[in-house]
Amino acid sequence: MNVIRTCLLFLCLLVAGPSLAWAAPIFLEDHAQGLALSEPGHTLWLQDDTGALTLDDVRGADQDRRFEPAPACFAAQPRCAGALVQAANGTTYPRGRLGLGHADHRPQGRAVFFGPFDSTGRALAPPVHTGLSQVFSTRPLASERYLMRLQLPAPGVYTVYARLVSDAAPILGLSVWDTAEYLQWRQHKRLFDGICYGILLALLVYNLVLAAIFRDAAYGYYVGQCTFALLTLASFNGHAAHYLWGDWPWWQERSNVVLPGLWMLFAMLFARSFLEARLVPWLNRAFLGVGALASLAVLLAIAGQLGLAQALNEGMATGGALLATAGAIVIMRRGYIPARWYLGGQAALFLSALGVVLVNWKVVDAPFLLANGLQIGVAVEMVVFALALSTRIGRMRSTQTRLRLQAEHLATAAATDPLTGLANRTGLAQGAARVLADGTAITVMLLDLDRFKPINDAHGHDAGDVVLRAVAERLQSQIRPHDLVARLGGDEFILLLAGHLPDAQLAAMAERLGAAIQAPIPFQGKALTVGSSTGIARSPQDGQTLTELVRSADKAMYQAKQGHGGYAFHRTV
Repeated sequence: MNVIRTCLLFLCLLVAGPSLAWAAPIFLEDHAQGLALSEPGHTLWLQDDTGALTLDDVRGADQDRRFEPAPACFAAQPRCAGALVQAANGTTYPRGRLGLGHADHRPQGRAVFFGPFDSTGRALAPPVHTGLSQVFSTRPLASERYLMRLQLPAPGVYTVYARLVSDAAPILGLSVWDTAEYLQWRQHKRLFDGICYGILLALLVYNLVLAAIFRDAAYGYYVGQCTFALLTLASFNGHAAHYLWGDWPWWQERSNVVLPGLWMLFAMLFARSFLEARLVPWLNRAFLGVGALASLAVLLAIAGQLGLAQALNEGMATGGALLATAGAIVIMRRGYIPARWYLGGQAALFLSALGVVLVNWKVVDAPFLLANGLQIGVAVEMVVFALALSTRIGRMRSTQTRLRLQAEHLATAAATDPLTGLANRTGLAQGAARVLADGTAITVMLLDLDRFKPINDAHGHDAGDVVLRAVAERLQSQIRPHDLVARLGGDEFILLLAGHLPDAQLAAMAERLGAAIQAPIPFQGKALTVGSSTGIARSPQDGQTLTELVRSADKAMYQAKQGHGGYAFHRTV
């Protein structure tokens, strides 16, 4: 069975002697941020091993000696606690103007307040039931943090008892407020909270769009981290219970543990993806391990093991931050520049958390930082992470551009003859496929060089290469921009002419090509000359495909060689 932690809080507002005379009293005074009941000796606690102590039991004189100064956070054993408050002599408070509240981010699970009792022990108000186990609308002033109104008719001795029950370790971040000042502070706090929520929501929507566009896992994990960071803050601040699930007490208690666990899970997944931790096996395993612990904490919280789940969350909050920082440093040393941005985001959250700690330790007097430090750090961290993702966009685009250029280069190289720069057989097939797909008529002119082999034999392959390059340039200069010249290999060239062309025009073009090819080609002080034989085939009469047209043009080219006419049209028999 789950161990339930039970706490009993005892408070006195007095101008006469207290019932717990050895406790150090606190004097009430006007304080815009509420008067904290956290000084050593002001808050007392009593361990209740059975959880069965009644109000009459605690008020009994035999229990006074068992009270001890309360720490900031209770241990795992069931406890009772109390605090002692004293009003300054002559201080008066209008009826209903004082209230008991808390500034901590984690409200109590269940709470019952009794009193206040005057010096004669008479209760001035009925008990108040509040806490996460209650429907939100039953809370005093429908407030996220306001626990109980103190009905004080005049200066005197007043005692308030509260029984606090929490399945997770409770923290006594209690304060006494002037109700009017509290309501004014509450409006300012809501305004600031709304700004932080708006920043996180804008980042969430923006990166959700980017995640859909880029299909990059890092954006998806960022969206998850931002979502659960936003919900965690709203849950800690009480706004989630106020506006989202106030009628679901079961989830109100668990959301304060489940949501931080999911936040840390996606934070680890984001760090792993953004920092490309797969390149460092030990770091990758460490991120996955912390993510697994976060998942375990979520499951434990859902099962009702809130104390154990919260302990896991608190351990991971420290260990996960150290791991992410160390991982970012390791990756940054490997030359991954965006890791610097990640370190900046971690530093922002660390500094805000440090500020809250310093305020708790009374090193710095900054109530605003105590109430808002966490969400300031989270908002700044998520903004910096969004900037880090923008650098990732530039890096991704640069990589994609490089890969695209490489792919284009490889595709061009695969379709190009390296000697002449003309299309090769692959390039010819690609060009013909585009033209034939449109249903356009094409003409194929197949050229074979005459007297080329003797040049190779007499002057070597260097001379042959010079001839082939010269012929390629001359053929390229004779065609239209949308036509194609290719080298099939050896001393064979082919021209792909788009559109229907009359025989007379084709014949004239063949003669021009022959004359251009026969022009002398200089090589090492010599003039080399070659001739050509051209075969002409047209679609659709000579073939429907490139293969059929080349076969027909090849037959016509051999006819031209045999007739010594320079060119010949394919004639069907």
